Amino acid sequence: MRLLAVGECMAELSPSETAGHYRLGFAGDTFNTAWYAARLLPAGSVAYFTRLGDDPASADLRRFAEAGQIDTRHISTEVGGTLGLYMITLKDGERSFTYWRGQSAARHLADDPAALAAAMAEAEIVYVSGITMAILAPAARDALLGELETARAAGRTIAFDPNLRPRLWSNPDDMRAEVMRTAALCHLALPSFEDEAEWFGDADPVATAARYRAAGAEAVIVKNG
Repeated sequence: MRLLAVGECMAELSPSETAGHYRLGFAGDTFNTAWYAARLLPAGSVAYFTRLGDDPASADLRRFAEAGQIDTRHISTEVGGTLGLYMITLKDGERSFTYWRGQSAARHLADDPAALAAAMAEAEIVYVSGITMAILAPAARDALLGELETARAAGRTIAFDPNLRPRLWSNPDDMRAEVMRTAALCHLALPSFEDEAEWFGDADPVATAARYRAAGAEAVIVKNG
């Protein structure tokens, strides 16, 4: 099996044991999936598709991915670009997040449809998320959806985690529409019930599964708790 994950990886600042000091790491929903999949699958089975900058932080991320046995051949470079950044804050044991991602080169990951097509042609499974879709401009999102449709027609399996993040979208209606448009192209949908209940009004996990099945997903795994 060869997995291609498509999305954004960001620089992460997390609190250290010393007050006011932070550790630098790298994380993102699709990247985290690629990282753990690379732990479980044979070497060379997992690739990541994104766009990074040409700055030192982007170079560090690329080295980090390669050290994790992730194939980085399909990670492109944007001259003058950089990574998005987020900081984790702890209060009473609960985490909250502050983001700086407007400058992220990953927002342009779908600007080269030919590169997308080439990467997907090497994969058996293509994995995207709602965040992947949310960070793209409408035309770039259409381009990615078009390549997913082509990949599906060519026999690739499409996996989709909606990962609803309304703050990344212009409004909740656009989020709902684009998430379900992506769901129509996937074989496997991986929604989280708590989010789906809040933003789609689902009464229970069965309703969530039924809605994604009706949209076109062949299989649905509803995460609940």
